Order: sequence, then C-alpha cells, then structure tokens
Amino acid sequence: MTAQTFTTTTGATYSAESSTGENGEVTYMVKRIVQEGVLPVGSFVIHPDYDAQPTVPGLVNVQFGAGSAEDRHQRTDVPALGSASTPFVVGHKKVNPLDITAASPITWLHNLAGAQYATGVGAVDVSGRTALRTADLVTALVVEWMKRDDLAELAAKYAEFIKSETPWTEQHAKAKANKIDQLKLDILSIGERIADLTKQRDELPENGMTSPDVTPDMVPAAQLTGAIAALNLKRADLADELATLTKA
Repeated sequence: MTAQTFTTTTGATYSAESSTGENGEVTYMVKRIVQEGVLPVGSFVIHPDYDAQPTVPGLVNVQFGAGSAEDRHQRTDVPALGSASTPFVVGHKKVNPLDITAASPITWLHNLAGAQYATGVGAVDVSGRTALRTADLVTALVVEWMKRDDLAELAAKYAEFIKSETPWTEQHAKAKANKIDQLKLDILSIGERIADLTKQRDELPENGMTSPDVTPDMVPAAQLTGAIAALNLKRADLADELATLTKA
C-alpha cells in the first residue's frame, strides 16, 4: 500500500493510501489533514471507463466506497463529505481528465448524489457546498491517478477485464489528439475573425458609418475594438490549454 499527501485546488490537504486490485483498479483510502489532526473521509475506487465501447473515449470512473462495482449498498467505507443531515456521497461519477485545465482546475460532478446513511437508504441531491468539496477532492485524486508510473499497465489490465477492443490508454490518447486538433482549429478560426474585425475597423469611414457587426447605438470603432480584445483573450486561453495538452 502506497501513501501520499496532496493539496487540492481549494487548498484542502489530504493523505491517501492507495492499493491496486486484481483488475487494475486503484482504491484510495482518504483522510483529510486539518490543524486539529486527521479526519477519515472514505474510499474511492478509480479505473478507466467500464464501457467497452464508450461514447467519449478516455473517461475515468470514480466509485464512492470500496467493494461492489454494481451495487452501492454493498460498499464499505463510503466517503463522508457532506452535511450533518446528508453526510455521505454515493454512487459513482465519470471524469474526463482532459477537462481538468488551468482555466478549469476543478471538474464539476453533475447530479452528484448523497445519502443520510452509507447504505440502505435512497439517494438525494447534495448541497452546493458538498458538491464543490467532492468535486475538488475527486479532481485531485484523478490527477494523482493519471500521474501513476504504472498507469499504462493498470489500464491495460482493466481493458482486458472488460474485454475492450481498444485499451484505455489508446482511447485517452485518441481523445487527447482530437482535442488538440480542435483547439488548433478554434485558435485559427479566432485569428481569422480577429483579422476580419480589424480590417472592418480600419476601413471605417471617418463619419462613423456602422458595419453589419456593430449596433447603431455604439461607436463602431469602439465596439469592434472591444470585440477584438475579447477574442484575443479567448485565443490566449485556448493557447494556454493547447500548450498544457501538448507538453503533458
């Protein structure tokens, strides 16, 4: 069992002991480190998408609690990250590692479910605070999982377990390549749009006639300049994301 300590995007510090299963899954037993000491949180099981033919390649499945992959009521050590009335987060969530960027360092977990007891009761919606706390920790765990030296070996073992035609590492590589291509196209498109707006602005007549891209109640040159500045910021964000992906 391997132990590690990490700090999340929101500044929370956790320790996690990880162990690998026979099918390549990794179980993280997590505790939160606070000034008063260490607080048990629960277990998270992480492995590639269990869908042998995924709609979105390269997803990662995060299971809340150790034990059965099919029945959450058969799980143990279910994470307690919620409120006093709904302390447990239950079920599982799929995460796309490519969605974790400098611009979006926390991946949101839509429709996250909670429960009053770890098992044996129905699930309910969680509070916004619980959702953020859980997403913050899950994102950090996925990042740690992605950095494992044995990730390719574990992913191949899991792919064999679910008899996938394409190993998860290949799916992830394909998804990454597709996203890089899309970012390049978006950056190129924005560049062309900036050039077009700049040309329109530079060719405005001195009497301030409007172009199809501006509204009559604003100075045309000012609106075009604002649009160009906004596009430049968007292009810079995409360029940063592209740089992160290409060096990862």
